[in-house]
Amino acid sequence: KRMCQPTTSSDVLVRTVQLRKQYGWSKHKLTPILKKEGYDVSVSTVGRIIKRRGLINPKVSRKRYKAAMHPKRRHPKGLKIARPGDMVQMDTKYLLLTGGRKLYQFTAIDVLTKLRILYVHPSQSSRNGAAFLVQCLLRFPFEIRAIQTDNGSEFLGSFQKLCEKKDLPQFFIHPRQAQENSYVERSHGTDEREFYQRGNLRQSLQAMRTRIRDWEKIYNEVRPHESLNMLTPMEYLDSWQSGRMPTKDVITLQT
Repeated sequence: KRMCQPTTSSDVLVRTVQLRKQYGWSKHKLTPILKKEGYDVSVSTVGRIIKRRGLINPKVSRKRYKAAMHPKRRHPKGLKIARPGDMVQMDTKYLLLTGGRKLYQFTAIDVLTKLRILYVHPSQSSRNGAAFLVQCLLRFPFEIRAIQTDNGSEFLGSFQKLCEKKDLPQFFIHPRQAQENSYVERSHGTDEREFYQRGNLRQSLQAMRTRIRDWEKIYNEVRPHESLNMLTPMEYLDSWQSGRMPTKDVITLQT
């Protein structure tokens, strides 16, 4: 017959609201500040105050709730990559053209052999992402057993549906943790230094696709890689297939 009434003092309410409006910090950051000022409060109490005063963005709250209820799949810590195709990392690199136009380089790299597939699309839609995945499944000279991507929209929607259809595990990196996709990110640095800064950017989509295909061939079949004991990715793949490994043949991925 009678609802429980809040017992938090008005001083705590006022000070919590002031700090929230001033800094916008979460309950976990506000609680130790309040304790330093002499207020004996818990994290949950601060959270309830913020919520009841309407100081939480509903859109952000729904997004976090959805993420908590449906967590994205991450690869297990200490995952061992022992065969070509055990893990292929994917990412996109935007190409800024004159007039503010953009093209997008889609990149897939095999973690073990460093073999890459490249393509250029006019947008980052998930349909283009799915089309790129089809290319990778056809053009890599081995079976892809798992892929890892960031949380971009191009790797959701149609891309995810295709992964499910092909029974292909898709692992996501943590938000704002690009270093977890280190192999593809490092290869994009190579693209910038050795390809784009040498005058290979083109304004035409078709011309850019031709250039990127030529660069893909150079990267895979001509350019020596220090991590492969100065072999090209194709030479390394041949060595792996023949059992004559010139360098380590197992990579352990950490989260």
